[in-house]
Amino acid sequence: MKFDNMAKWQKELKSFMGIKRGLILEGNILDEFYCEVDNAGQFLSLDDLLDTYGSMMDAQVVFYNPVYGFYCGKSECTEEDEELFLSPYLSGYLCKKEIEIAPGGHNAYMPLKECFEKNEKNIHVVSISNNMDMNVDDKTRCNSQDDVENDSMKQVNMSRVVLRAMMNAEPRKDENSNKIHKIFVLNFASRLEKCNIDETAQTEMFMNLYYAINNSTTANGKQNMVIFVVDKYNDIPAWIYLNNPNIRTFFIESPDRNTRRKYMEFATFPDRYKQFQKLGNIDSKDSKDFVAETGGLLCPEIKQILELALNENIESENIKKAIQLYKYGIKDSPWESLEDDIVKRVKDTLEERVKGQELALSTVEQVIMRAVKGLSGLQHSNANNKPRGILFLAGPTGVGKTETAKAIAEAIFGDEDACVRFDMSEYRLEQSDQKLFGAPPGYVGYEGGGQLTNVIKNHPFSVILFDEIEKAHPTILDKFLQILEDGRMTDNQGNTVYFSEAIIIFTSNLGMTEPVYDSMQRPVLDASGNIKRKPTIVIENPCIDDTVEFKERTRKIITEGVKNYFINNGRPELLNRLGENNIVVFNFIDIESAKSICEKQLKTIIKSIKEKLNISVEITEIVDCIKENAIFHREKGGRGIGNMLEEKFINPISEFICGYNGKLSKIVCIVGENQTIEFRGDKL
Repeated sequence: MKFDNMAKWQKELKSFMGIKRGLILEGNILDEFYCEVDNAGQFLSLDDLLDTYGSMMDAQVVFYNPVYGFYCGKSECTEEDEELFLSPYLSGYLCKKEIEIAPGGHNAYMPLKECFEKNEKNIHVVSISNNMDMNVDDKTRCNSQDDVENDSMKQVNMSRVVLRAMMNAEPRKDENSNKIHKIFVLNFASRLEKCNIDETAQTEMFMNLYYAINNSTTANGKQNMVIFVVDKYNDIPAWIYLNNPNIRTFFIESPDRNTRRKYMEFATFPDRYKQFQKLGNIDSKDSKDFVAETGGLLCPEIKQILELALNENIESENIKKAIQLYKYGIKDSPWESLEDDIVKRVKDTLEERVKGQELALSTVEQVIMRAVKGLSGLQHSNANNKPRGILFLAGPTGVGKTETAKAIAEAIFGDEDACVRFDMSEYRLEQSDQKLFGAPPGYVGYEGGGQLTNVIKNHPFSVILFDEIEKAHPTILDKFLQILEDGRMTDNQGNTVYFSEAIIIFTSNLGMTEPVYDSMQRPVLDASGNIKRKPTIVIENPCIDDTVEFKERTRKIITEGVKNYFINNGRPELLNRLGENNIVVFNFIDIESAKSICEKQLKTIIKSIKEKLNISVEITEIVDCIKENAIFHREKGGRGIGNMLEEKFINPISEFICGYNGKLSKIVCIVGENQTIEFRGDKL
């Protein structure tokens, strides 16, 4: 067997088979894996791969899972070999003959109770040999249906079978009178515990397996082995493998780029896939694009994409449509149908909705241009899998960060509701990530999935906004590494969702405040036990602090605050994933922008009064007075100006309308004493 083209875990596994008494295989266990035997390459299931390795070692490989029971590997194993090998150990089991139930059509050996209940035809009892070179208490024998009274018992029976076989040489000898080397593969081992009802029986089962591993005998100079196949190694009791020198764990990675390319060579070989044959050509551009687009997918999924393309009459040069259909449920991407003037529309929408942030918006426009044309992250090897665009918007409150995200969604997708907002202050607790990505099995809310994964599953083409990211628990940041790097995430139910067609936007007020320390350099706490903070930047004179120097100093302080946050929380890699060019700093609203925002909000208020109450409001005389007030509230951004308008204008005019004797048709606003606003009303 050649190993040059095999994964590292395969080479390592081959080395330790027959050396270790127990192996744990976790991770990508449902995939197909490359193997070369007699100069012929092929992709095999994990069962067939282990069976192939075992046959090369002259071992008898026996499989077990909770559904099928026991069945032998198919490599050079006749029906007689199968029965002769298993029969000495399968006390209390029936062999299901001529019924292709196990994988590959093998005969399956089931517990007595299950066979009786199903009342299958063509079954006969395996001949039970008492000629076993072992001392087994009769209580461990299960010769009648009465001995199998609950579902947990069949798992115990399994462990007893493994125990007997591992600790004792099989009675039959080969031609050279050598003992046969045995390998037991326990598939779905992570489900063994879940299949048991009786806790006592469960404990007995795992104790039997533990004892079998640590006390197994050798045959042909090779160690008898038990191989656990699990989703995660901690799905089985920790006391079995922790500090156990007889057990080694192997993590099976998802197929890398080379594996996916090689799979295409074999998948496109049959006549059925002939039209996709060039996708298996290492030098083909279509092949390189296909391999890049299928990052994170398993080999069987690649074949399913080809089947989907055949069914939908998609040609190989348009294979990306089949990938999109497989991932997102649609054939044509909304990004491809955008009008030619989309970039101009984005620019106009941003300038209309966000005031006084010309420098920040120019950077945002660059990111959006890359996203629209699919040019984001071209410098990276997995550029096709990364999100369409990544933005980190930092700056003072109320300056237009959230508004920018909504404006992007409106300009690109025609509706600001395409911006899905997550308020990260709701995810302060350590376990809050379960709300985003789903609770583990067995916990409340498991069936509902995660808030984020559900959204991206249903709306893969959207703007995802994580508002005030610094308020989330730091552990949540770890989840974003995979999203930003690979553009995908697997939820609690094992479903993979893709972010590669979404724009990811983070907003933050980082750098605007700093902790307060006492004379001993200890953090000062407030009444709630939180660390007190003070502003790092203050507009001391609203009428003057609007210089280029002030803006540049603000930008440096905020940028430094963002970098320090990720570094101090031990996550510099996330900062690298964001990219420094994607960190956009918003400055304080300048004086002219404050006046412009104020005027715009005034017009909105007047329009609403007209629509709701059918009252016209004339503000000509007070506009300049109100706009001058806005300057002194620009430190808190547009929200500060809005609060000022509520206090200075909305509250007084509401009071006037409520106290007016009669129905109003028009209100005239004038400047009264001490620069207050007064109102005159005209009746209908």
